[in-house]
Amino acid sequence: MVSRRSDVAISPRVGDPWLPSSYWRGDSTPRSMRVLSWNVQGAFPFYTPIERIDDQVQYLDETADCPDIIALNEANRFRRDHWLDALTDIGYTEIVHTLDWAAELGESDIPPHQDFNHVNGNLTAVHESFRGTNLTRKQPSIREGPWEDADRKDWDTNVPEKILHATIEIDEWTLEIWNIRAIPGSMHGEEKIKILENTYERILKGSQPPCLLTGDFNSPDKELADGTVIPWRYEEEGETAEMWVAAELNILRGLEEMGMRDVFRAQHGYGDLDMLDVSHATQTDDPSLFHQRTSRKALRPFDCVRDTASQGVSLRSGWVRL
Repeated sequence: MVSRRSDVAISPRVGDPWLPSSYWRGDSTPRSMRVLSWNVQGAFPFYTPIERIDDQVQYLDETADCPDIIALNEANRFRRDHWLDALTDIGYTEIVHTLDWAAELGESDIPPHQDFNHVNGNLTAVHESFRGTNLTRKQPSIREGPWEDADRKDWDTNVPEKILHATIEIDEWTLEIWNIRAIPGSMHGEEKIKILENTYERILKGSQPPCLLTGDFNSPDKELADGTVIPWRYEEEGETAEMWVAAELNILRGLEEMGMRDVFRAQHGYGDLDMLDVSHATQTDDPSLFHQRTSRKALRPFDCVRDTASQGVSLRSGWVRL
């Protein structure tokens, strides 16, 4: 297995209405931020080796030069304190996570939680050198906002620790960050599509720009050279297959109607590229590309590359620069 990271540069355009005038410097050059989305492989073994975490934190510090915002998937709940201490030591002073949910559900014998390991969750952190402040974890409600009198509450996953919604104040505006890990569909049936459906509906009905959606979606099965997305179960029949296809397409294409785009594809397109465009490479002729897909709303890419600088540190990772 080979690790991959994508380096994506994003910038708003001068005059975007949702940005205050103070966002722009005197020469109208937009400020930027660097965001790292990374699946750190904390699912197996149940107790992640401390050495692996230390190597990953060292990569963040010495190779990645401490990105402004990091969004981690599969942070091991049994190593929560080590993660928090190690990240704080390199300057990540604001941290939110769902490891507490994972821990509580992992101890529950209420069905179906005895059949889930709940061994890991998501973590989002902001570096002390970044101008953003007040990183806040948002608690999903079924009684507030668009869901107050709604017939559908859009929150029915049995693994809520896979969805981390947070906000951060940057200058005079608020950035929403959705950090998502869709579990493999082969392991827990429809739980994957529940995560995707819940995320899609909550962004669609309740989010405001600017909004960043990042994480490990386990989607799609394939992307063709002309940009056609092939979801998992696309060739199968039946209601479940239809739900599966719809859930993946909504996340990967449906949010484009709101102005959210795959930042790598928006910059470089499809087909034969002169750079790496897979994020889960293998020693096969058909490497996977569905891990660590990143989208955003009201932010516009000005550069985007992928490289292998994190090889050996984790199975899969993804870079973003805004």
